[in-house]
Amino acid sequence: MVVGMKQFASLLTFMMTLTFSLSQACTAPIERAEGTDSSHKSLDLAINGVGVSFGNSARFNGLRFNLVDRDVEEINGINITLWKPDENADAIIRGISLGVLAPVADELSGISIGGLAVSAGSSLSGIAVGGLAVVSEGELSGIAVGGLAVVSEGTASGIMAGGLACVTEGAMSGISIGGLASVVENELSGISIGGLAAVVEGSASGIMAGGLASVTEGSMSGISVGGLASVSEGSFSGISVGGLAAVAEGHASGIMAGGLASVTEGPMSGISIGGLAAVAEGSMSGISVGGLASVSEGSFSGINVGGLAAIAGEDISGIALSGGSVMADGDISGIAIGLIGSIATMHSSDEDEDEEEDGGHEFGISYAGNRARNAEWIVIHGIDIGVEEKLRGLGAAGICVRADEMRGAMLAGILVKARSIEGFSAGAVNYFDDYQVGLSIGIVNIAQELNGVQLGLINIAKNNSSPFRVLPIVNAHFD
Repeated sequence: MVVGMKQFASLLTFMMTLTFSLSQACTAPIERAEGTDSSHKSLDLAINGVGVSFGNSARFNGLRFNLVDRDVEEINGINITLWKPDENADAIIRGISLGVLAPVADELSGISIGGLAVSAGSSLSGIAVGGLAVVSEGELSGIAVGGLAVVSEGTASGIMAGGLACVTEGAMSGISIGGLASVVENELSGISIGGLAAVVEGSASGIMAGGLASVTEGSMSGISVGGLASVSEGSFSGISVGGLAAVAEGHASGIMAGGLASVTEGPMSGISIGGLAAVAEGSMSGISVGGLASVSEGSFSGINVGGLAAIAGEDISGIALSGGSVMADGDISGIAIGLIGSIATMHSSDEDEDEEEDGGHEFGISYAGNRARNAEWIVIHGIDIGVEEKLRGLGAAGICVRADEMRGAMLAGILVKARSIEGFSAGAVNYFDDYQVGLSIGIVNIAQELNGVQLGLINIAKNNSSPFRVLPIVNAHFD
């Protein structure tokens, strides 16, 4: 009973104190800043500057209800507005801002929720959710979710998600997700995902994924995935995957894979895979695989595999495999294996103007097996090997092995032909314009100058005196 009376007395004292304070607050509203517009009419119930405000109070701490905000200066606490604000360009709202239509202020920090939109002038930080859009004309930091779009005209950091689009006009760090597109007009560090496209107009580092395309207009490092294409207009390092194509317009390092093509307009180091072609306009090192062709316009080192052709504009070192041809404008060192060769149709311009007017054209067809300026170690082709200068090591072809100089073992189904050879050759015909040092086995063996042994049906050593110049079965000459 005593305890109950004490509780009742304490409650009575509290109610009297509250009533007195509220009466004082009602008769003496909180102090306004000088020059405050007369439109700031409100009923403020406050204790020590904190309480509840009904109306368009300019500055308040606590819980504030208003129909239409106008010329608000600073609110700390919970701000609830029913309609779109009038002129509210300089407002600063910290805490929780709720709007049936849209909370609008120069600075919004904390939690901002709008039935249609959330809009901030210079900065938006914290958590913002807009039924249609979240827009910041300045910086945006935190978590922003818009039914249709999230837009930051300045820099952005945190997590942004828009039903249709996420757009950042400044740099973005964090996660940006757009139902159709995620666009960063400056640099990106983080994750960007677009239902159709993820686009960064500056450099990017992190993860980018677009349903149709992932495009970086600057350099890119990280992971880039595009349903149709993954494109970096600058250098690329990391993993790039495109349903049709993976493209880097600068140098690339890492893994690039395209359903049709993997294309690097500069040098490439790493793994390049193209359903039809893997192409590097510079040098290439690592592993390159093309369904039809693997092409490096510079040198290549590593493993090079092309369905019809493995091609280098300069040297090939390592392993080169092709169902067609292995071709280098420079040297081949390592293992080069081709099967059936390749046939190219070439068009040459017609110098006769009359024929051009009549639609006349000239076409040329060329066949190529394994080709190089110099080749060494192991060179094998199903049909033909043609080396401009020196072939060293093992050279084997189904029909023909040709070089200017040979050193090693040369095997051909029909013809082994060179200016000179040091080593062993076996073919239906072994023909050497200058000299042969070693052993040749075939049906016909011909050497301008022999220093070794010929075994075959007809053996011709032009440096032997008659009658030993042409002999059956065996011929020999030793200096």
